Amino acid sequence: MVTNWLVTYHTKTNMASKPNVSEQRTRQIIEAATGVFAQKGFDRATMDDIAAAAGINKATIYLYFKNKDALIYAIAEQIFAMELADLQTACKLSGTATERLSAFYETLIAEKTEIFPLMPLFYEFYALGLRRDDVQTTLLSFMEQSAALLQCVIEEGVAAGEFAPIDAPKTARTFIALLDGTMMQWAYNPQLDVDAQLRFGVQLLLQGLVKHN
Repeated sequence: MVTNWLVTYHTKTNMASKPNVSEQRTRQIIEAATGVFAQKGFDRATMDDIAAAAGINKATIYLYFKNKDALIYAIAEQIFAMELADLQTACKLSGTATERLSAFYETLIAEKTEIFPLMPLFYEFYALGLRRDDVQTTLLSFMEQSAALLQCVIEEGVAAGEFAPIDAPKTARTFIALLDGTMMQWAYNPQLDVDAQLRFGVQLLLQGLVKHN
């Protein structure tokens, strides 16, 4: 299901405490809205559609989200927070910089079955970010945090002598561009072997980073 990816996100972030009723209801609404938006798009989807998918009264949704825009914003935060959490986990692993960068992409590859149904939402968010300042701020924050994490790993690789001296900020953004570009090709061509393409791209970049004696 489309919502499995968000369920995983909530599981990862709420393991320390048992969700209260309010948290459970919010999650129920977000999961239902995610499926509806992915199927119909932001414009065509209605709060009635979301209420029906969640199995609740529409008035209940308004107790948690003042309007559809607020719900869209909440979903944007959670979808991109999931990817950021994966990157943070990979960066904290022990091992070389190469191993940690590879681990991040391997995590994405493992999650691709759950990610693919959400692709329409990703690109609607990107388009919405060009029109709405709040969404743009969320996307920019996610991009900058992702770049900073990757940059840190790359700089550690340079400091350890694993990588040749290189412009770490630009290299970090190149890794992000690799991911975004490959995922876009996959969204329009589901027959693309995205696993192989991502691994090829990562290995190509890593080979360029390796310090040769």
